[in-house]
Amino acid sequence: MYLNYSTNLPQQAYSPQQLRENEAHAAKHCGISMTELMATAGGAVAAWVQAHYANNQRVLVLVGSGNNGGDGFVVAEQLRRAGYSVQVWPLLSLAHLGSDAKEMMQRYKNGGGECVAKPNLHQFELIIDGVFGIGLDRPLSPELQDTFTHLNELRAVRIAIDVPSGVNATSGEVYPGAFAAHHTLTFIGLKQGMLTGRAKAQCGLLWFAPLGVDQAFAHICMPKARRLIHDEMMRKRPQRQPCAHKNNAGHVLVIGGGPGMAGAARLASEAALRCGAGLVSVATHPENVMAVLQGRFELMVHGVETPEQLMPLLDKASVLVVGPGLGQCQWAQTLLQQVLKQGKDKVKVLDADALNLLAQNPQELEKAVLTPHPKEAARLLNTSVAEVEANRFAALTELVKHYRATALLKGPGTLIACEQRLWINSSGSEVLASAGMGDVLSGIIAALLAQGLSAQDATCLGAYLHGFAAEQAAAQGGKGLLASDLFPVLRALVG
Repeated sequence: MYLNYSTNLPQQAYSPQQLRENEAHAAKHCGISMTELMATAGGAVAAWVQAHYANNQRVLVLVGSGNNGGDGFVVAEQLRRAGYSVQVWPLLSLAHLGSDAKEMMQRYKNGGGECVAKPNLHQFELIIDGVFGIGLDRPLSPELQDTFTHLNELRAVRIAIDVPSGVNATSGEVYPGAFAAHHTLTFIGLKQGMLTGRAKAQCGLLWFAPLGVDQAFAHICMPKARRLIHDEMMRKRPQRQPCAHKNNAGHVLVIGGGPGMAGAARLASEAALRCGAGLVSVATHPENVMAVLQGRFELMVHGVETPEQLMPLLDKASVLVVGPGLGQCQWAQTLLQQVLKQGKDKVKVLDADALNLLAQNPQELEKAVLTPHPKEAARLLNTSVAEVEANRFAALTELVKHYRATALLKGPGTLIACEQRLWINSSGSEVLASAGMGDVLSGIIAALLAQGLSAQDATCLGAYLHGFAAEQAAAQGGKGLLASDLFPVLRALVG
């Protein structure tokens, strides 16, 4: 029985095109035919089912007309032999099956397996999706949308082979009516689109099966992106020498907190302190000074009404955070203009309303880190949120190209890009969808920049620590988790 699968995912991620073009070469290098590779893939899924569900389960296998359907027939045949009650439901014509998939279908039928046209869907405990594989790049037909929508409403456990049908494994777009898997077992190499945005949730718990050819494949292909993994990220944490003093750890200046919005500036500035910045100043609207300073006297808080009052603060700072609670009023616009003029040579993190104001007057910012959520990214690119979410990779790449900055696109599977390199964050959860979490992230990144990390490393490590801290803080319950609840965890994580 083939049992080599794991939730311990590899670091590299590839495009489906790379898989299509190179998996045969990798298999040949390993002395494995494509027929054997299909049998191994289906066998991995069958072994996974047997390891997790008793053979008194009734199984429905959905198949299509491509190689994914061939995998489905292998699964069906092996489970049938293992004593499961199995039916195969073809959702596409099988007339044009490839030779390997056709052979697997024939093995299933020769063993006594049956294909059904109209199964009684409510009788199955397990539903296995083998309709579309990695090549889907178009919306599902109305008929398939209706079918998958109905299947998603059933109480059965839903398992996807390689990629859930209706998920674009290149862009991460989830087409209407897509199969919603509880578990997805993917093969050979991780597909980039499955790791971010709505696709991440659509895949459920992701399992990886190398099929014995993953190492050969990795030698052939350069990955499109890399996942941020725990051990590597922890090694990037800044180290403080025994003889260090506060000025060695940088001086962060947070510029934000327009009228009535003190909280965002406070969260960003305290996050910078908690993550090791030596000094943290805050330039905020005069009415917010006491609110920002209250209970955190380590902060140096300045009421600023004019750009001239901001100038000496900019000169003293080594890293700037611009945007938390800034607003878009005239006061906010003049402060941002002063930052972009006087502080153009300083490393800066732009978030929230600084991004919205930047979208009104786009310019290159080579020493900046941009941290938009999808709506802010859409404004920066003069497009729609739907278009950003339809291809988060393309949107992020365009942001880097257009603004000449390091960019971080928030959301499930946060993406980070710098020049020609791209990373996918592996930490975080839905608890980050809460007020103030983005402000905390800005402060974390600024603190890491202040301690000497590059924009690339500070943004990657900041995103990872932010997500991992949220996971840790939510251990006793995610609902009601506040952005400030991350501070004790962050302090422990940064060491």
